[in-house]
Amino acid sequence: MTQTKLYSRVIVKIGAERGKLLSEAKLKTLTESKNLQELTAQIRDSSYQEQIARVSLPLTSRKLERAFYENLIETYLKIVKNSPKKAKEYLDLYLLRFEMESIKALIKATSAKLNLEQKIAKIYFSVENYLKNGAVLEEALKALSVRQVVNALSNTGYASALSTGLQSYEETSSTMRFDMLIDKIFYEQLYDSYERLPKKEKPHAFFYASIETDSFTLLTLLRGKALNYDANWLRLAVPHGNFNLRTETVEAVVAAADFESALKIVLENYYAEFFTKAPNTEETITNAEKAFQRAVFQRAKASIITEIFNIESALAFMTQKEVEVRNLTALCLGVEAAMKPEEIQRQLLV
Repeated sequence: MTQTKLYSRVIVKIGAERGKLLSEAKLKTLTESKNLQELTAQIRDSSYQEQIARVSLPLTSRKLERAFYENLIETYLKIVKNSPKKAKEYLDLYLLRFEMESIKALIKATSAKLNLEQKIAKIYFSVENYLKNGAVLEEALKALSVRQVVNALSNTGYASALSTGLQSYEETSSTMRFDMLIDKIFYEQLYDSYERLPKKEKPHAFFYASIETDSFTLLTLLRGKALNYDANWLRLAVPHGNFNLRTETVEAVVAAADFESALKIVLENYYAEFFTKAPNTEETITNAEKAFQRAVFQRAKASIITEIFNIESALAFMTQKEVEVRNLTALCLGVEAAMKPEEIQRQLLV
């Protein structure tokens, strides 16, 4: 079957969903909203209408963020289900990421002794229904301790990472290392799934996969250095596969004496253009993270016309949709905090 036929169904879906994306002008108008009620009134005729209608009063940015991400998941499901089989196996990871976020949130909620209703609110069950993992997550929701959550997930692909994270948690009471280890699973699966793509599809997925994976490795290592993490722990926290990063470079950053030494190595290698030294370490890392996100978004916008009957058509649209949801979340936070429109606009990726 030709590429045109393979992608015909999903191209129709992408075309329909792309037509629903909010324009840059619309986003700018939304920054001028006086409150969340006014903001939501302006997008009630958008693709988010159904999810917003279900949000209980009083409106909060957190409730609306949940609604936006439920819409994102629904959109992803339309794209993934209509994609060719080989592409679908790769795109499934973008839904699996929501499951991982649910598990991280569940661990934090259990550690904080939140009640069952509060924990349920952190799970995206539409994803679990698609992945057929609902029963396992429901069992984990009943857990009264972090150890019980780990035990409930002991027969899943997260078992080893959770067991390692539990050791750290019981020593420090911090859930941070759970986050890093679960994220590592995602990027290792992303790398392995990329390797399984048909040869003709790999060039179209390479930019997205390489930026996603390599930026995670570099940002994780730099954050670890800023927090004085042990080198052996950092080796455990980074994924086994990278794209434009040499193994020697990764090891050099891991073994660097401190953050400044690690940053110096990064500034002399492939992704140097994404890093600019700022007044403090967190700002340096945050700016680099935004630079990576901006590069992926610009690539996605530029691919609208040139990449049609291959996996990049799906990746480009899914990237644009995710950025829109992030922008709407930033908008709600800004409006809720009574920030000035120009301040909110600086937070947006457009």
